[in-house]
Amino acid sequence: MWDVTRPDGLGVTPDLGEAGAYLPALRAALAGVLVAAAGRDLVFVGRSPDPLRAYLSGLLGGVDAPQRVSALNVSLLNATLTPAQALALRPLLAGVGLRPAELTREDRRTALVDVVASGGTFAQLHRVLRGWAAGEGLGTTCVARRVSAVGLLRAGHARPGAWRWSAQPELRGVRTRSVLTDPALWHWLAEDGPKLAPRFPVTAWPSPPLTLPGRTDETLGALAQTRALVLLGQDPAERQRMAAALIRAGGLADASLRPLIRAWKGQQSPAATRAPRRARLPRPR
Repeated sequence: MWDVTRPDGLGVTPDLGEAGAYLPALRAALAGVLVAAAGRDLVFVGRSPDPLRAYLSGLLGGVDAPQRVSALNVSLLNATLTPAQALALRPLLAGVGLRPAELTREDRRTALVDVVASGGTFAQLHRVLRGWAAGEGLGTTCVARRVSAVGLLRAGHARPGAWRWSAQPELRGVRTRSVLTDPALWHWLAEDGPKLAPRFPVTAWPSPPLTLPGRTDETLGALAQTRALVLLGQDPAERQRMAAALIRAGGLADASLRPLIRAWKGQQSPAATRAPRRARLPRPR
């Protein structure tokens, strides 16, 4: 895929397009994701949450953040993977740091992030990860403890007695969090927004494309929008607005998020602002 953090070779003029109408909701959604993830690495699943990831990549530019941010472009809607397909998925999972042995060795925590309806994508990913962990003699609980799921849920969608995506059997024991999202933003992310990456269905996993997607009108529009979101996240005034959104979402209560808030507000860390100690002369003997 294109490296949208750099202008070289993109050949488009940055343009927020329709994304400009959703910026307040986009900030609120990303703030909710960061609070729900609680300092974990972030893996954005599929194409729908790409605007959030692009915006976040701009916000993190030049910021010393411990979280890794990755994209796992797989299409798992209504999919039930065969054993062969589960094996084909493993290299893609390893590419975003989700190899069970690596998670265990480094003791890292990761949050999968997606626009959610039924939760089936999260369920399939956890089924594959648990099978992989069991095959490596690690036990299935190591994945359940280390890989959480954060679902962007359309606000007002849940009703008493309705099916909840976190009730998927494969997600039993997994830390799951829902981020209630503005319905218009949710629909735009899931359905109407331009998609930069092409669909990557199960049948294509064994042979990932080696070239960039074709420069269609939709792709060029998505590329211009994605680049604009990256640049927006680098703007100091926008970082102030994102810091305010994260505070409203409860980010100050999480020690892992307070450095981000300080950085986006243009403040130095307490350690950097503390007056240096004066050197003491050795005592005469």
